[in-house]
Amino acid sequence: MILSAHLLIQSIYKAINDRNVARAMEAIDPDCLYQDLNFARPFQGKAEVEELLMESCQKMPVDLRFVIDDITTGDSRAVGILWHVELGDIPLPNGRGVSFCRISETTGKLIFARDLVEPTIKPGKGAFLILRLIAPLARFLKQKTAPAP
Repeated sequence: MILSAHLLIQSIYKAINDRNVARAMEAIDPDCLYQDLNFARPFQGKAEVEELLMESCQKMPVDLRFVIDDITTGDSRAVGILWHVELGDIPLPNGRGVSFCRISETTGKLIFARDLVEPTIKPGKGAFLILRLIAPLARFLKQKTAPAP
């Protein structure tokens, strides 16, 4: 039986909170691409995802929990999730995040995930200045890599 996306993702969160990586891995597709934007490169394939989850569960405090604040339910193959992290029932500062997950149509398992965690440093309106400063560089690089007419 293939679970709806939100039920599958909730089961993965529960397994991670229980530190049961084997149970979480039952819901991961062999070709899963997991992008945690805290890391420079994505985790590709079931083995890399399992290694990340194992290391995470071993290094997290026992009473640290991921709490789902909201999860979409209208699409059987994709979900958006708002979540936060608690330590002993106390929400952690800068511990909020948002995730998007897609379920494989063939296996019914997690095939794609992207996690974005609340940044420690919040640039606020300074982000607009940074974008204005890097825009000319981005345009220059785009022109250099564009094929010649």
